[in-house]
Amino acid sequence: MMGVVLCVLWLCTALFAQTSKREYMEQDSARFRILYSTKDAGVVRDLWRVLRERVPVIEQNLGLALGDTVRFIIAPDQMEWGRLTQGTPLWANGVAYSERGIAILKSPSFGQQYGPFPTTATHEYVHLLLHAGAPRAEIPRWLDEGLAQVLSGQFDYVESAALARAAAANRLHSFRQLESMLAMSGLEARQGYAESAVAVQLLQLRYGMSGLSNLVHELRTGQDYDEAFARIFGVSSGSFENQYVAYIKSTYRLSLIGDTELWLSGLFVLLVLAAGTAMWYRRRRTLAKWKDEEMGTHGGPRETWPPYIVNYTIIRSRQGEEEDTSQGKPTEASDQPPGD
Repeated sequence: MMGVVLCVLWLCTALFAQTSKREYMEQDSARFRILYSTKDAGVVRDLWRVLRERVPVIEQNLGLALGDTVRFIIAPDQMEWGRLTQGTPLWANGVAYSERGIAILKSPSFGQQYGPFPTTATHEYVHLLLHAGAPRAEIPRWLDEGLAQVLSGQFDYVESAALARAAAANRLHSFRQLESMLAMSGLEARQGYAESAVAVQLLQLRYGMSGLSNLVHELRTGQDYDEAFARIFGVSSGSFENQYVAYIKSTYRLSLIGDTELWLSGLFVLLVLAAGTAMWYRRRRTLAKWKDEEMGTHGGPRETWPPYIVNYTIIRSRQGEEEDTSQGKPTEASDQPPGD
């Protein structure tokens, strides 16, 4: 019975896979194969053009090339994206599987793109190029993502104001923290991508793309990252990381001046503080007014008597006054005539 159930499940799975595959159209060449739905046919033409223009330049810069055909699958919707890339962060727009030579991309119809769609595809191709055929390669995440951005021309993540705020608040990620980039939130990941791109740009500025290419080749052969870095660049990876942090702080600090978001946030805080201060003063004036009314306008408490309390002191004083008045009056004449 169990064998029958497993057989049915296998047939359903195979049937589903075939049905899913039939939903895609294909265009291929000797080097690339693109699978897409009919609604994404319009983006395929630009993708072909960008791949033919940029891929040879990227391969020349790194001194690497892929011999096998690379497949790009454009997921038409969120459900299909989740089926093809189980476990991939929702903020990702593409993912590369180097062991299979496949790059899966979100369709522009539902993906939150940073840069044109073909640029995202080229970004994923760089990941394939760095890792394919090198199972022993241990390329750090910051180097991997930084090279993918620099070589594909994808700099939409590098927001100067955001980097300046992170540097001013000492919130820059360390290279070790960037290893967990895929587990970060979307906002943290954007900052991580930006930091990776700046770090690779700094290396390229100082040592050229040839230095980066040499490092990649060393790592692809299984060399230790720290040893290879120090041997190629003449400085330890830790020292470079410190220099990179100082570079961000010095390069992007002026961006705070034009940081509209920062100034608006500061203005909002000042308005909240001003409103709170005004309410506090108003409350103090109200309490002072109530106290003044209670104490009286000339100082000292007012003497008030409830209507149901009899003030015997006042009554006795008034009775005394009446007695004194009656003793001082002359006696009235009697109507009877005086007796003899």
